[in-house]
Amino acid sequence: MTKNIVDLDALPVRFHPPDGWRTPHPLFISLYQAEEFSRDWQPYPQAPSIPPNWPWWEDNGTSWYTFFRDRAPLPARSLGNWFSLAALGLFSIAVSPFALPGWFIAAGGLFGLACLIVGIRGVIRTIKRQSSLPVDPFESLRMWARERRDTYFHDAYTAFVATQQREISYEQFVSETLATWWAGNPSDEVS
Repeated sequence: MTKNIVDLDALPVRFHPPDGWRTPHPLFISLYQAEEFSRDWQPYPQAPSIPPNWPWWEDNGTSWYTFFRDRAPLPARSLGNWFSLAALGLFSIAVSPFALPGWFIAAGGLFGLACLIVGIRGVIRTIKRQSSLPVDPFESLRMWARERRDTYFHDAYTAFVATQQREISYEQFVSETLATWWAGNPSDEVS
């Protein structure tokens, strides 16, 4: 998905505005995925009040699962590899006294011990790395959207400054863009 062409069906969550609200521009929906809005938030003048505990976002069917599947780390593969290495070490330690002659027993045992130690350390590191990931899927979405939003507005502001004669601040540019995205046609309001 590019930043200018927005396929709302491919986004992980759908925006669900309160009754009577205008539908924002698709770029707003794309760049503010899973954003939490305050109770007094009013994106445009005369926006109806927000009902208590309004659910702004709902999962978008298979796009929700596709989003997380594509971004999930590969713990099963790396964890399996580390477990396999540890198992090979344990197997080498257990079998070398019976399968190897003379001093090869010690070499087999040392090889097995090294594999066991490296494998167990890999398992522990993989599990620790997994525990540092955000647990809340909506927080993951907010972080993803925030990165995309920052990139979009930075690029758009740079292009605007390069082509326009008037000078405005970055914050003013963002607020004007948001106002444009919510302007819509008042007769187009969702009921």
